[in-house]
Amino acid sequence: MTEIHPTMYDLVPSVASSIWRRYNKFAELDDIKQECYIWAMQRATYITEQLSEPKAEERKHNESRLAWQMRRVAERYARKEKSIKSGYNTGDEAYYDQPTVGRLLPFVIASIANGTVLEVAQDMALTDQPKGKSSPSEGGNLLVTLIDIKKAFVQLDVDDQLLLRLRYHEHYTLQQIGAHLECAVSTADRRCASSLHKLIDYLGGRSPYN
Repeated sequence: MTEIHPTMYDLVPSVASSIWRRYNKFAELDDIKQECYIWAMQRATYITEQLSEPKAEERKHNESRLAWQMRRVAERYARKEKSIKSGYNTGDEAYYDQPTVGRLLPFVIASIANGTVLEVAQDMALTDQPKGKSSPSEGGNLLVTLIDIKKAFVQLDVDDQLLLRLRYHEHYTLQQIGAHLECAVSTADRRCASSLHKLIDYLGGRSPYN
């Protein structure tokens, strides 16, 4: 059997632990690690090629990509264990994609800022729906989605809430946010994306199946 690259012995525990912290009530850490090691062993040659790249920057990029791929494998396993112990099918799970959250977030933040009920935000969102586009409530209740996003938003750190308010409620450009934070535009972009990803994580995370 081909040996896996030594880097994986650090990467696997790191990835497995990050998933276990979210699913520790449903899956054992050692079992998640085992799934990761099986995945790595089945791709040992490919992984060795990726992690043997002579250029340090390319090698680091390859490592990050492998960690991302393995994280999805680990999360699929953890979600399956959760569904077994909770008595539902993984096909019943709902996920929030970035475009949908980004489109509904302005209405949620406006509701918080103005002290209005979410039914008003629901009406605004439906009114704003472009003609010919499917409603975000298809396959689910729009009001429930807005409530979920609001619950997730208020759990964010103050700094993340502020960034999302500036970007999605006050409609700051990345240049304006960069000036506000006294950082480069690229850094402002990364920080806004990071805050949005944290929000989606509070909503249950992005789908590991796509």
